[in-house]
Amino acid sequence: MDLPKVADIVIIGAGISGLSVALPIAKAGLSVVVLDKGAPWSDASGANAGTLSIQVKRAEVLSLIHESIERWKRMPEDYGVEVGFGQPGGIRVATTEAERLQLEESVRIQKDNGIDVQMLDREEVQRLGPWLGPAVRAGSICPHDGYSSPLLVGNSMVTVARQLGVVIASDNCVTAIKRDKTSEIGRFSIKTDKGETIYASHVVNAAGAWAGEVATLLGAKLPMEVDVNMLTVTEPSSPLFDRVITHAGGILSLKQLPNGTCLIGGGWQGRGSVNSGTKDIDYERFLHNMRIAVDVIPKLSNLRITRTWAGFEAVAPDALPVMGQLGQHEHVWTLACARGGYSLAPALGVRLAQMILSSTDREAFPQFSPQRFVK
Repeated sequence: MDLPKVADIVIIGAGISGLSVALPIAKAGLSVVVLDKGAPWSDASGANAGTLSIQVKRAEVLSLIHESIERWKRMPEDYGVEVGFGQPGGIRVATTEAERLQLEESVRIQKDNGIDVQMLDREEVQRLGPWLGPAVRAGSICPHDGYSSPLLVGNSMVTVARQLGVVIASDNCVTAIKRDKTSEIGRFSIKTDKGETIYASHVVNAAGAWAGEVATLLGAKLPMEVDVNMLTVTEPSSPLFDRVITHAGGILSLKQLPNGTCLIGGGWQGRGSVNSGTKDIDYERFLHNMRIAVDVIPKLSNLRITRTWAGFEAVAPDALPVMGQLGQHEHVWTLACARGGYSLAPALGVRLAQMILSSTDREAFPQFSPQRFVK
């Protein structure tokens, strides 16, 4: 496709982070171009289980997760984006004594931070979830845990963004970003491997696994680790369980969507790397993921798997969000690299959009600033 020569803002990355910034900025009336080296929603966003769980979040992001879940809920109203939102509450399970103790400590910290969460012993958790297996020794429950359907969200966000005038260009790898002090049409020139050049007043680095690579184009460093996360979906079934399920050890996420399909995740790693561009299923780890899922909810063993796939997910060294101005580069912004970034993205995207649109908001959330990695 032919790209416009000028835009107010160029966003690099068409996943949940990039699109969560694009929507509020486009709604404010600015022109937005989103570039992606592959297809929109093709990596971390598309390989996410869609869990919107408060219980699994670290204390540092608890101030944002309630806001983000509310923004997920309001996406149809705010933007016309269909997300398949559900909020049945969630149970976080423990299957060993060590996990039970870990879960008790997590519940204590969350209660201290004002989270509505309760610890459950074996009898209580089994009574609340009679579909849970005997391997579950204890649990905790939060009524605000929910889910979205990443298989639905991606297409809907892309469609709505385009309706708002956002240009989304796939298979456009950014090869150079230069500050152009003499240009009258934009502070930056952004070049792609298609030979296109776009001038823009702001650049947003939301490139996920490639965010570090994009940062180097501006002479900045953004350290990151890249996971190859796997996700599995089953055939539709009659209702098997009615809560979002997560695991104290961080090795399982489960939900059953309204269409009856079950999404099974948990951060299990596939094989591959960003350098090679490969992202394949690791069969042994996939089997471990399925065994744990069946231990927790035995009736899952009756379902057939329809698809398993993998996608790259970038994570900062401290696993916290990276949001704000990139280094000393004024008008260059980053949103990337959060553990649990999918669930936090709507709130982070709006906050970054506010930083871009209003200079008064630019000092918000200094704990997430990319400056923390500057030596």
